[in-house]
Amino acid sequence: MPAKKAAKKAAKKSVHHPAHDLRRAYEHLGRVDILEGALAGSPFRDVSALAKLAQEELAASHFREAADLLRAAEHICFAALAPEDHAGTAAPVSSELKAAIAAELDHLTGRAEDNWSESESQDIAPHATIAAVYTTTIEQARLAFTAGGYRPALELARAAEALAHIARRGSARLAADGDPRQRLAS
Repeated sequence: MPAKKAAKKAAKKSVHHPAHDLRRAYEHLGRVDILEGALAGSPFRDVSALAKLAQEELAASHFREAADLLRAAEHICFAALAPEDHAGTAAPVSSELKAAIAAELDHLTGRAEDNWSESESQDIAPHATIAAVYTTTIEQARLAFTAGGYRPALELARAAEALAHIARRGSARLAADGDPRQRLAS
């Protein structure tokens, strides 16, 4: 990318627009509301807990955190609702595609782990819910990939990356609290 174009892109990225985040939160919340009804068990508890945190962030006018929490919740929904390969009905995955998926999974989990490590090096204690969902999600992404669940693996890795991004920003508002997943029924 030419230097001038890269400088413009960096300058544009450095300007933060709260209205953009509010719109993002609204869109993610709409999709999560639709998808959440089809969930059960652990995905339902995780998505509900993240949505509850996002609602609190919206009420406090912290739109960026709300949008990112809801983005993570949406990825968890898609991972949980991805069809499984029953009796070989899914299209076969070529070795080239599997390699590309593995590379993207490594990229996403690497970014997630880097962001998470950065938050830990800054002595930032993320909200208990975010920490618990992050740990579960990144583990499930790797397990899904190993089992051949490539779509859920990528969605879970994207969710983990979003949660780690929130942790890296170190929001004091999302400091360690009780885990609302313990209070939600499945």
